[in-house]
Amino acid sequence: MLTTSAVIHEPSAPSNIKKLIHDLLNKKYRLSFLPEKVIYMNNGIEYYYIEVEGIDSSRFIINAYGAEAEDLFEEVHRCVICGRSICGKNEENKKGLIRYQADENRSLFAEANCINLLKKLEIAYGKEFFIQ
Repeated sequence: MLTTSAVIHEPSAPSNIKKLIHDLLNKKYRLSFLPEKVIYMNNGIEYYYIEVEGIDSSRFIINAYGAEAEDLFEEVHRCVICGRSICGKNEENKKGLIRYQADENRSLFAEANCINLLKKLEIAYGKEFFIQ
C-alpha cells in the first residue's frame, strides 16, 4: 500500500506555448472554450486545457501539464488590447480581469483600463472585428 508520494517535475525544454497560441490565431483558429482555472490532479501536477475551433467548425483540445499548464493558462488569459497577462499568479492581476462577450461562442478578456477602448472598437467596426 502506498502511503506517501512525491511529485518531481522539471521541464526538459523551454515552453513553446506562446508560439503555439500565436500560430493558431494567425491561422484563423479561435479559442472557443477557456476554463477559468488550472486544475491540480490527484498526483499534484497542474493540468489545463483549451478548446480550439477552426474556420470549418472542426474542434480540438490542447492539453498541458505541469509548468506548461500554467504557461498555457497565462497565455490565453491576456488582454486583447494591451497584451498584458491578466490572470497571473499575482492577485492584483486577477482583479483586473473582465470577460467580454464578443459573440455567442466566444469571450475575450480585457483589463479594466482597456475595456472602454474595446467597446469603442466594437461600435466602430462591429462584431466582425473580433472574428479572427
